[in-house]
This record gives sequence, structure tokens and C-alpha cells, in this order.
Amino acid sequence: MQTSGNRPPWVLKAKGKYLARDSFRAAERLGVPYQGSPPDIVAIAKTVSPLRALHFIKENYPESTYLAAIRFLFHKIWLPPHVNLAEDEKLIAALKEATDELDGGSGKKLFSDEDVERIMNGRDSMKEKVKEVTSEAVQNGAFGAPWLIVTRDDGQSEAFFGSDSRRHAQYGHWPPWNNALARTAQRDEAPSSSLNAVIMGRKTWDSIPTKFRPLKDRLNIVISRSAPSKLPETVEPSEPVRVQSLELALQYARTHSDVSRIFVIGGAQIYDAALKLPEARRILLTSIERDFDCDTFFPVDLKDGSWQRKSREELQGWTGEEIEEGGQEEAGTKYEFQMWEKRK
Repeated sequence: MQTSGNRPPWVLKAKGKYLARDSFRAAERLGVPYQGSPPDIVAIAKTVSPLRALHFIKENYPESTYLAAIRFLFHKIWLPPHVNLAEDEKLIAALKEATDELDGGSGKKLFSDEDVERIMNGRDSMKEKVKEVTSEAVQNGAFGAPWLIVTRDDGQSEAFFGSDSRRHAQYGHWPPWNNALARTAQRDEAPSSSLNAVIMGRKTWDSIPTKFRPLKDRLNIVISRSAPSKLPETVEPSEPVRVQSLELALQYARTHSDVSRIFVIGGAQIYDAALKLPEARRILLTSIERDFDCDTFFPVDLKDGSWQRKSREELQGWTGEEIEEGGQEEAGTKYEFQMWEKRK
């Protein structure tokens, strides 16, 4: 809240409208009646202490325990009697009471009394971690419009999109992935003498953490209405090429002698415009085998006959990456990398 100027999300007109609708959907997903905000929301919302406790649990206990603890504490805050977990004695009591029942378990206790004491004493060691994660969340769009950021094992990140079984781009809350998808942002490796171009909108660019901008070893082109009307003659290495339209972005990429392939990586309006162009020949996506409540849709129906899904072997050949057969699963959600090509 301090980073966002201490303005709560609901004072932003569009955000307030979204939250009014999304609150009911969140309650439905949790299987509980919508209760509205806790009566003393300002006091209860001071969650630094439980956040530090959860980060300690994440680093020192199994993932299943961590996920069950999140759900249990979330229920404690948002369901009557709305326990104020900012108070140590109430957080201790909640941790001692916590079970795995809400996550489909048998009702087994998550922590012993000794565990709870260890967690409470370990909170101070998580101060910097919570600051770091909070800062990253704000950079990625917290209190605004969130974007999915994918980080590979080598530390490189880029904006990414998914398409679930209803062709939705999920804008709600994902379960904690434990660095999930970190190993799966597969992209074509251009020959050593060339590089790939990535075209994105300004919001997508802004959503990428500063330390990862511009995306390494790629020609970064950002579409912005405030960009100069003419193509730039020179660009600083630490800055992207800024242009006013997708057409100018493509023009710049094509005239850049080192560019091997051109990728459009978002956001939604840029995808829509790019996929209407005759030059758009290929879609690389992550198919998520789960339905989510969504407010943004991928603009193409891949099953309308205009596109043909390519085989795993063809995808591997095109990207130069090993793709697991039959897809993968993280945190109970199955997903699969796919490549589709436009029929001639």
C-alpha cells in the first residue's frame, strides 16, 4: 500500500468495479457465502506478520503444508469471526489449529506446538524476503493490472500468456507455483550471429521487473502511443525501440539485419492486431487444462479450422527445446506447450 501511495484499489474506478464483481467469484471458488469485508478491515489487513510466517513455512516445510496453511489462514481472516492475525497470540492459536482439511486432507494438524514456536521465531529472518517479493509484485502490476511473468532457470524473465480450455487469459489469483513454469518458457534460440525480436505493448513492458529489462539477447520493441512518429535512428542498449504502431514495429524488425525471428508477446490488443495480419503464421502457447474465472480472452479460436496443431516433434524441432510428452503438472494444474500453424 505504501508503494502504491497508500491508495486502496477500490478508489480506482475501474479497479473498484472489478473488485465488486470478483469478490463474489472468489467466494464461489472457495465454496463459502460472500460476507463482504471484515468490519475492522484496516486492522486485519496488516498482514506483515502472517506473511513472514508463511514465507518461513514455504522455505522450511513441504509444499503441501505451505499451501494448506495459506488456505487455512485466509479463511481465518475473511470468514467470521474475522480473526486479526496481526496479533501474535491469535496467529499462534491459528497455526496450532491449522489442518489440511480445507485442501482435501483428512483433518491432520499441520504443525506441532514446537513447529509453531519455530515459525514465530523465524519470522524475523523473512523480513527482507517479504520486502523483495512485495516489491516484485508491485512491479508486476499489483494494485493495477497484473501480468504473468515467466522466469527460466537461467534467471531470464519475459511476459507470457496462457490459454485454458475456454481460451481465457487468467487474470485471477494463481496458486503458488514454487517456481513453476520457470523451466518451461521455451523459446527459439536464434543462430549465434543473429537474434530474435520481441514486440510488446507498453503495459507488458512496464510489467517486466526492471532488472530484467530489456529482455536479454533480443531486440526489444515496445508499442506506445507516446512514441515518436518516426522510426528511431539510434537506440541506447539499456532501452527498447519505441514505436507508435504494430506496423512500425514490424517494419523496424524486418529492416534490422540481425533479426532471425519475430515474436509478439502481448498484451491482449497487440495479440489481436498481430493475429489479423497475413504474416502471422505460428502460435506458441501454453494450454492450461483447467477452467478459471476470466475477464480477458485469447482472440483466436484455434479449433475453427484455420489453424493446425503441430506435433510435439515439430515443436521441438522449431524451438530447439525438449518438450515433455503429454504435458506437465504443477500445483495440481496440468498444462501443455503447443505450436499451431495457420493453414495455407
